Amino acid sequence: MRVDPHLSSIAELAWCREFGLEYDALASRGRITTVDDASPTLRVLTAGDITVVAGPERAVAAIDGYPDDELDDAHLRAATGGYPARTEILGLCSDWVDAARVRDPLISHDPTDLAEMTRRCPPDDVAESELQTPGTERLFVLLDDDHRALAAAGCREIGTLVADVRALTTPDHRRLGLAATVATLCTHDALDAGLIPLWRARRDDFAARGLAAVLGYGDWGILTTVRVPPPR
Repeated sequence: MRVDPHLSSIAELAWCREFGLEYDALASRGRITTVDDASPTLRVLTAGDITVVAGPERAVAAIDGYPDDELDDAHLRAATGGYPARTEILGLCSDWVDAARVRDPLISHDPTDLAEMTRRCPPDDVAESELQTPGTERLFVLLDDDHRALAAAGCREIGTLVADVRALTTPDHRRLGLAATVATLCTHDALDAGLIPLWRARRDDFAARGLAAVLGYGDWGILTTVRVPPPR
């Protein structure tokens, strides 16, 4: 699914704000580099003909000689000392698509229900979902009849324009449409608030990418992130 150019321009502005760039920085194609020594991560965003490299100076300098088509997770990992890299496909949504699989779901907006649910999920999944990081809002937690939390979705704003939507389901309740249900609610809530919903999925996570397509997200860009520990 192709992303509307107007939608793409709004996302570009949001990422300019996220990276601390001038509002029209992404209007010029090519590579843009910004140094932030306070950042614990090196991030490479590619969207169409635009590439943004942002992070601490030592990490940015380490990949300065790489052409844009080699700024993938393998090269970034090698250049920055072998630290784990995460590559995500970014999608944008412009329309209200009903992908819910649970009718009349019991929904909580209470962070304590999210905390209870994450205790029953693998720590790596919880960390990757980032649902418990500061700034997460528009929280939707799906409960069963016994009020046990089974799935959740929430988002944080990027540049006051984009809603970065995340979802998580407990391992024993996956592939039942629960993530689709809470992600639909969160996506629609973001659209109702005038935000552009954004979805992230690892390149090799075909289930998450398939869910994004069902939810109405179209591929927009690629974000590779490497956590770079501070120098000793």
